[in-house]
Amino acid sequence: MFEETAESNAGKGTLLVVLGPIFGILYVVLLPLIGLMTLLLALPEYANAKKPPVLESADMCMACHSTRDMAKIFRNNEKLSVFVNADDFKNTVHSFLSCTDCHQKISMESHPGRAFDSRSAFALDASSACRTCHSDTQLQAKPNHAYLANKTNGPPCAECHGAHTVKRISEWKPALADNQFCLTCHKQKISKTLNNGEKLSLLIDPSHLKASVHNRHTCSDCHSDFSRKSHPMKKFENSRDHSIKVSEACRKCHSDKHTAVRESIHSKMISEGNLKAPVCTDCHGFHTVGPKATYDTMSGVPCRKCHEEIFKVYSKSVHGMAKANGQHKAPLCSSCHFAHEIKVTAMTEKIKGACLGCHKEAEALHKKWLPNSELHLSVVACAACHSPNSGKGIYLRLYDQATGKPFTEEQILKLLGTNYEGLSLRMNTHGDGINSGELWNIVKQLNEKGADAKVTFLGRMDVSKGSEAHQLSVKKNAVKECENCHSSNSAFFKSVTVAVVKADGRLTRYKANPEVLGSMVSLLSLKQFYVLGSTRLKILDWIGILMVFGGMSVPIAHITLRILTSPIREAKRLNGLRKEGKR
Repeated sequence: MFEETAESNAGKGTLLVVLGPIFGILYVVLLPLIGLMTLLLALPEYANAKKPPVLESADMCMACHSTRDMAKIFRNNEKLSVFVNADDFKNTVHSFLSCTDCHQKISMESHPGRAFDSRSAFALDASSACRTCHSDTQLQAKPNHAYLANKTNGPPCAECHGAHTVKRISEWKPALADNQFCLTCHKQKISKTLNNGEKLSLLIDPSHLKASVHNRHTCSDCHSDFSRKSHPMKKFENSRDHSIKVSEACRKCHSDKHTAVRESIHSKMISEGNLKAPVCTDCHGFHTVGPKATYDTMSGVPCRKCHEEIFKVYSKSVHGMAKANGQHKAPLCSSCHFAHEIKVTAMTEKIKGACLGCHKEAEALHKKWLPNSELHLSVVACAACHSPNSGKGIYLRLYDQATGKPFTEEQILKLLGTNYEGLSLRMNTHGDGINSGELWNIVKQLNEKGADAKVTFLGRMDVSKGSEAHQLSVKKNAVKECENCHSSNSAFFKSVTVAVVKADGRLTRYKANPEVLGSMVSLLSLKQFYVLGSTRLKILDWIGILMVFGGMSVPIAHITLRILTSPIREAKRLNGLRKEGKR
């Protein structure tokens, strides 16, 4: 028994001798490894003790962002709601992402401490996260999208696509109304670079569009080249080229106005290359077209944009002051010149028609005090008397008596077989202006060469400058004294102009010698213009004197002859009595 125990202890001793060094070596080696492993395992815990854990679940974010009235205030005092509807987010294309996938700059250590100057600055910063997943190649896939995405001032992604409600374009855009479809881009601050380098704003304010008279139209009603499937990138030389070409869209609905404009002086100027002449959009705007009443006010009248100096004269006239004082029936620009079929005023009877259209009693009132009022009203412009401080002059115009219409410059050039320079040379042969003989030669040649024409000069008194026609005064200040015109030294007849009208109504003016108004030769070329006491023809005076003396001489001669022949008549009477007595 003792021997078995001794053997057993001897075996254990041998085992300890063998295993002891082994355990010692393992202890020396494993202890540092265990310490290192413990340290490595402790570091993350230590780091997490200093820094909040990264959010792996949206639940922590939604604890705050599910509050509907929660908002962020920027340095410029703008506010932005930071409410996020979790149900809406679940239906977006980003539903599989966590909050931190996009909001990588958020730190729970400082959140919500990030500050921005404005909403736009915040949106731009937040949208930069989109490029984490969406490559430039994807953004360049469609030209219009690439155009906006690559602009330095282009809208941030969230402006068009939203922030937490992003859906596939194929899902949300087809469901939009036509105008909203276009406004997803055009309500942003975007612009187009024209060929000359100008920047053309493509921003459309939805509120302005809603307030316009076209608020029931869709974008494609006017922009017919554009649709949901087609968006051509059109090119324009400059902003003026853009305005002129876009205005052509108006003719689709306003064909009558378009026809009237085509006959106007403005359209003629455009066709000749004067691009400063107005088109539809210059007067009415693009997407802010207001009702007619908008333009019938002193502040809203579009004419003043180009004719500011004339408008200042008008504003001080009897009409302008009445309009400014709230008399809405007082005439404004379009009342006299009409809105679309604007002609050159010096060669149209529409101005006089406009005056008589409002002052319907004018002709009857003139007959009460003005002799031969019909003739006066036909050859004297209303403004010549009712703008008392204006300069006056006589305009001689070529008319075709057969048609009653002005004989145009184009017709003159054709008949005379010359060009504009040739006609101008003929009209300016003398420094003092065209004389009566030259007037007669022009009329004679035109009538000889124009088989169907019967040309003559007609005279008309008008104001010297077009702007002076707008300084109309009150009725009591109008010129009424006959001697202002009917006197040999009348200042109104010192300025004489030969006005040749073009087909579009514009005038070419040539100076004429005032003597043409009082020349006997002018009787042949200047019809229906003779002012008693002013445009006096000396030969007519002698004829008049002869007529007066001739009229007086007949009864005097008759009485004289009767007196001288009375003895003879008495003798004949007595002889007759004797003969009867003898019978």
